[in-house]
Amino acid sequence: MKALVIDDDDIARELIVSVLESGGYETYDLPSPIGATQVIIDRGIEIVVLDLFMPAMSGDKLAKMLRSNPRLHALTIVLVSGCDIEQLEGLAKSVKADAVVPKQEIRTRLLREVNGSSRRAAAR
Repeated sequence: MKALVIDDDDIARELIVSVLESGGYETYDLPSPIGATQVIIDRGIEIVVLDLFMPAMSGDKLAKMLRSNPRLHALTIVLVSGCDIEQLEGLAKSVKADAVVPKQEIRTRLLREVNGSSRRAAAR
């Protein structure tokens, strides 16, 4: 499966890519949401893992934009952030993200959430 990681923090982005690649995912990454839709379409991305707080555009706004694109209806969206888990879950629900992962739990939860979310998306 192909995953796109979008995070303005180089260290966090590299960690997320590393975890996904260890789980067998083909990964691409961007330091900004700018151009994300084109990369998703051109590369056949199935999963997007994106940071919530980025300077160019917040992750929740990008998720909402991706969800409104009929060409991307099957896309799995996972939000990551260092913010409070309740806030993260609330934002994820409002933009119809498939899963959330606190940044401090990337190593332990990311693959489980991505795998579970992608299985649920395939069953839709």
